Amino acid sequence: MNLDRLPDDLGAKLAVLTDERPEPADPAAPIRLRIKRRQVRRRTTAAAVCAAAATAAVVVASSVLGSIRSAEPGVATPSTSPAPKMGTEQLDFRYTPLPEPWSDKPAFTTQPDSLKYAPAFYVASGSIPNESWAVASYYSSGCLVVTDEGPAKAFGGTKDCFYENWQPDQRAKYRTIPAVVPNLSSPIHFTMVMGAVSAEARKVRITAGGKTYTTDAIGTPNSSRFRFFAVVVDAAESQITAVTPLTATGHPAPSPS
Repeated sequence: MNLDRLPDDLGAKLAVLTDERPEPADPAAPIRLRIKRRQVRRRTTAAAVCAAAATAAVVVASSVLGSIRSAEPGVATPSTSPAPKMGTEQLDFRYTPLPEPWSDKPAFTTQPDSLKYAPAFYVASGSIPNESWAVASYYSSGCLVVTDEGPAKAFGGTKDCFYENWQPDQRAKYRTIPAVVPNLSSPIHFTMVMGAVSAEARKVRITAGGKTYTTDAIGTPNSSRFRFFAVVVDAAESQITAVTPLTATGHPAPSPS
């Protein structure tokens, strides 16, 4: 088309479409470019944050697993769940239970330093006049603690460990804790007997004051080497004459291997 032959005004309008007068640039193009750049930056930042969070989670999980594996090997294998809170009920153990009697019931103490016993599991419980008592095995393998749950607290928060210095023919290690309950005519003597025996034991027979008491030898997740026992006998501490662990067939159990 020859624009020179057209009227001036029409030629000027048509010239907009020619190379002599190109179409003005799109004013929205810079805005769209800036929006696209912001979107790219946001996606990049989000990916970096996710990667950092994943790395932190791996570091925390590795730290928790390392601290738990420092305990007795082969007793309880921790899971890969998130780091537990400082309470027995939050701990997730994977373990192979010993044959019955067995206890994996979490135990709780009200002692000021109770957190250091976690995880703890009940071994035995009972009562004497005006008081309830309970004994738990706790994380240090071969150790027991009396939880101070009763109002009288006659046995206190006594704790003891039984895993060292076993002699080849020693079948049981135990501790006696005396208590005296006031009575109108004369005081009543009680003695708690608590200790450890080999994993082969199923019962513990105690002779005190001419009487025979039998209690369970309890396995817990805290040890594959020991079972634990605790019983309160109606006798003075000095009257305890024998503590004998028994196998499932009623024979004396061996010393822990």
